[in-house]
Parts: sequence; structure tokens; C-alpha cells
Amino acid sequence: MNQITFKQYRTIDISILVALTIIFEGIATLASAKWFAAQPVAISIGLAMICIVMMRWGWQAALAAAAGGFVFCILSGATAQQYIIYCIGNIFALLGMVWFKVFGKEGIRKSLWLITLFVTTAYIGQVLGRSILAVLFGDNISTIVTFATTDIMSLVFAILVIALFRKTDGMLEDQKAYLLRLDKQKKETQDEPVNEEEV
Repeated sequence: MNQITFKQYRTIDISILVALTIIFEGIATLASAKWFAAQPVAISIGLAMICIVMMRWGWQAALAAAAGGFVFCILSGATAQQYIIYCIGNIFALLGMVWFKVFGKEGIRKSLWLITLFVTTAYIGQVLGRSILAVLFGDNISTIVTFATTDIMSLVFAILVIALFRKTDGMLEDQKAYLLRLDKQKKETQDEPVNEEEV
């Protein structure tokens, strides 16, 4: 069986993560609408998924961000303006990537407080993105407070998910670096001298 190329692996991995974002966000949206409609806050899986894709692939997390916003809008009966606000506004979560330049992905993955900083920055970016677009469409500045308070539990959930996943081998690693590490380990294993006593 031929090995897949890096581009094929990337396409498959991102496609799976985007599909999971759509499924989980769909379930969360329906749950909020049908079972917890009276609650002032809602839990979205989208932010956690965006952060996972950011750690693995960087800017291509925009696909998960837009997909999460799209499925939320479909299931919420959104207006055309709301599609723009959520689909494009969610992409501002990529603001969290600013810390990749400062601490590196590996530095963030190994530190709980940097994980918290990374996810919180993504959350702030998402809230600001949605709010800026909403204000451009005529909403008042209080929209920022509405978005921030409604999604605060999504931030807490995302921090918990990312903190739990950070110790899972490969889950939050840059995938190119991860595959190179695995290849290096494989070669080192193959090059190990044979112990005559074990033969």
C-alpha cells in the first residue's frame, strides 16, 4: 500500500476536524435551542475546535471557524447579516496565533498558563470579530457585551479541552513537526545496533 503524501494527510486531517466541528457545533446549537433556551449562556464547541486546528495547522483553522459559524446560523434560522457576522467574525479567533511567534506552538502546549492565554486570545478575537461586523450592520456597542457574556462558558470549556488534550501525543502539535519527529524516531529505532545476547 502506497504511503499518502503530506498534502493528502493535511487535507484528510483538516477535513475530519472541520466535519467534527460541524457535527459538535450542530449538536451544541440544537441543545441550546431546545433544552437550554432559557439560559443566558450557551456552550459552543467551535472555539475549542478552532484552537485545535490552529495548533495543528495554523491559519487553516479559518475553515473550522467559518464552518462552525455556518452550521450555527443554519440551525438558528439566521438572517443573511448573521451569516456574515458569525462565519467571518469567527475567523478573528485566529488572533490567538499571535502567540505562536512569541512562545512557539511547543512552548504553548507545554504550559497551562500559555494555553489559557492562547485560548483566551482566540476567544477575544472571536468576540471582537463578531462585534465589529455587527456594529457595521447597525447594532450598538452593547453587542460586544452580549457576545462576550453569552459565550463565556465556551471559553471555559475550550480551555479545559485544550488543557486536557495538550498531553496527548500529537494532538496539539504542529503536524509537520510531529510527522518529522515520528520519522526520526522510526529511523533511530531501525538504526539501533542488534544486541547479540537477544539474538
